[in-house]
Amino acid sequence: MTAAAGKTATQALVELRAILENATVGILFSRNRKLVQANPLCAEMFGYRHDEFIGLAGQDLYPSADDYAAIGREAGPVLAAGKAYQAEIQMRRKDGSLFWCRFSAKSVDPRNSYTGTIWIMEDVTWDRLMRDALEQSTAELGAIFDAALIGITVLRERRIVRCNPRFEELFGYGPGAMAGQSIRVTFRSEEEFATTAAVYHELRDGSPHRREQVLVRQDGRPFWARISGRAFDAARPDGGSVWLVEDITDEREAEAKIRHALAEQEMIFDNAAVGILFVRNRHVQRCNRRLEEIFGWRAGELVGRSTRVFFVGENDYLVLGTQAYDVILRGLVFIGEQRVVKKDGTPFWVRLTGRRVGGDSHNFDVIWIFEDITERRQAQEDLMRTRDELEVRVVERTAELATANAQLQGEIFERMQAEQRIWHVAHHDALTGLPNRALLLDRLGQGLMQAARYDSRVAVLFLDLDRFKSVNDTLGHHIGDELLKHVADRLRAVVRAVDTVSRLGGDEFVIVLQEIAGPDDATLVAEKILNALACALCIDGHELRATPSIGISIYPEDGADVYALMKNADTAMYHAKDQGRNNFQFFTPRMNTEAERFFKLEHRLRGAIDGGQLRLHYQPLVDLHGKVVCGMEALVRWQDPEQGMIAPGEFIPIAEETGLILPLGAWVLAEALQQNRRWQEAGRPLLPVSVNLSPRQFRQADLVDTVRAILADTGQPAALLELEITESTLMHDMDETLAKLEALSRMGVRLAIDDFGTGYSSLAYLKRFPVDKLKIDQSFVRDLTTDKDDAAIVAAIVGLARSLAIDVLAEGVESDAQLAVLTGLGCGKFQGYYFSRPLPPQQADSLFQPQVLR
Repeated sequence: MTAAAGKTATQALVELRAILENATVGILFSRNRKLVQANPLCAEMFGYRHDEFIGLAGQDLYPSADDYAAIGREAGPVLAAGKAYQAEIQMRRKDGSLFWCRFSAKSVDPRNSYTGTIWIMEDVTWDRLMRDALEQSTAELGAIFDAALIGITVLRERRIVRCNPRFEELFGYGPGAMAGQSIRVTFRSEEEFATTAAVYHELRDGSPHRREQVLVRQDGRPFWARISGRAFDAARPDGGSVWLVEDITDEREAEAKIRHALAEQEMIFDNAAVGILFVRNRHVQRCNRRLEEIFGWRAGELVGRSTRVFFVGENDYLVLGTQAYDVILRGLVFIGEQRVVKKDGTPFWVRLTGRRVGGDSHNFDVIWIFEDITERRQAQEDLMRTRDELEVRVVERTAELATANAQLQGEIFERMQAEQRIWHVAHHDALTGLPNRALLLDRLGQGLMQAARYDSRVAVLFLDLDRFKSVNDTLGHHIGDELLKHVADRLRAVVRAVDTVSRLGGDEFVIVLQEIAGPDDATLVAEKILNALACALCIDGHELRATPSIGISIYPEDGADVYALMKNADTAMYHAKDQGRNNFQFFTPRMNTEAERFFKLEHRLRGAIDGGQLRLHYQPLVDLHGKVVCGMEALVRWQDPEQGMIAPGEFIPIAEETGLILPLGAWVLAEALQQNRRWQEAGRPLLPVSVNLSPRQFRQADLVDTVRAILADTGQPAALLELEITESTLMHDMDETLAKLEALSRMGVRLAIDDFGTGYSSLAYLKRFPVDKLKIDQSFVRDLTTDKDDAAIVAAIVGLARSLAIDVLAEGVESDAQLAVLTGLGCGKFQGYYFSRPLPPQQADSLFQPQVLR
């Protein structure tokens, strides 16, 4: 070998040793089952120093001799064939611990096994552990996926990639039948399926989507589902998402039953014949309408007040509190009678029953029931006074009898008179002297027996004075009592001696007409009553009129017993009130049907308010001069699950009469402002939203505070709210009206008079009211092109608005001809079907575009 070749060979050896010592894997050379050479990393892998590692027997690296022999049997043929042998097995370190090793072995010369074998080794214990853990986690997740009690599916491009058995079970499909199908099969209609496009927009925000919706099973049966989902990649929600579906039909039905039960309890509470009061620590938390009527307070005024307002003086308040507290604290029911006062200071007697509710140790909660027993108490006092007088007289007369037996007959006569007075007090109204309910029922019962015997008829007239409560509220109960006395005298004057005029209480009277030939006789008496009460009365300088609403039932056509006739006459009386008051109506079976329908609709309306069945539609207000939409009017609709869309004209009057208009109106106001905020967040122009206030809403004492609170909750400026109030509503209690309008105006709320021209506005008050807009009623617009009078009225309203610097808008515009006439009269703002019908929020969004102006 030349010197140069020797030098090259030496350099190659140096380089090979450098590679061997710095390799990142273990390298081992064995010959005749002995370790001949290895790099330091290989020795370190097995826990040996390099010098003690060299020379070890190959068997020392294996867990057992059997393992070593098994590897030899497998590797021998492969190595002899000149191929590489690869395996991943457990091997043994110096300290006896085992580790996973992946190695590759190859003979230096397959033809001569004594030349040795090269082994490349790598410690893969950590990789093995990670792989085992991953396999175990995958198995566990698969088990959870298959055993989950809720449906789970993976979607891609709105198709089912994979789903668990529960998902298939929910929709009524067999194993594997849903894979590959479009998720459309779970929806009832194309319209509902189309809404999923909006869902994917939501997933792009990276947030999960949740909702509750009705889905459909394979056999067409619907069920309520709670759905939640999240995209694997928010940037590409169609590329893959996971969804959880839970059947909540039973939960929904349970909630509906609870709402139904609560509505029934609320109905019982509101319509109870006794006053019911919930008190916490002697402060009013809630009460029903009957209690407010008993004490003469307006709706909602008592909430938050101390119960001290019910008592004549501080001593009564403290004494009753001590007595009741001792009884109620022991878990007993307190029952007593107490002299209390109305809001106007009028004293009266009540029977009160109280019991503690709840177990809160920090509060003292009591439910009280109040019954007005003033008349009974008065009768008892009269009875006791009469008895005392009688006893005194008896004692006096008894003493006199000892010396004047001749006067005995006179004493007996006086005693009979006293008994007659007692009987009279027990059977007659203390205020008017008319027969009370007990005597009325007795006489009516006798009259029915006589009518049955002689085949004649009896009429029951149920009479209620119109708006009598306002007399008590404004002029005081003493004026009301005098009015009732005058009414009683006039009623007596129009009936026969055989007939009965009675007072049930309050402003309710019942007249029984005996032995009549038929309905014509009852009609004659009813007309006499209307005429008799039509004349004005002057009481303490006040000129008053007491117009009646009268309901009439006839025996035997309208009832065979006392209570049926009374009930049906009462029903007919309420029908007379619905017909405008100051009239009479005969009972018909249809009235009961209407009353039942009214009751059911009221009941369902309560559920609709709580159950989210109300919807708002929006109609644009158009400024034709500026060619822009200048506002949106919010109009409420009822999406009933049974009847579909119910028109406002059918349920708003019921809400107004029952007081449901207050929660309904508050919801409309809040939802309209929330929707306006959503439009603003979507980049739509800032436009005011108009909301109608009902008469009852406007008269509620906390209206201004309610509006202020809703504006604060929704984050909307007051300038973007316009409240529409009808002309007739504003004419009620001018001073209070002016105060509320000024308070709202100072907040920045815009005010509009709705249906202008249909009421009886005083121009003097109109000038004082801080009104921003007049809305011309559609009744003037409808015949504008053919009726000169309507055109003249519209022109006058436009001129009035212009002179007062008030905006004017015409409602109900439906044709080009109407628009042309209105424009010619100087009106520049409009609303009506000509531009758009009221639309749901999603469709109303398009109204912000210029094409709405045609």
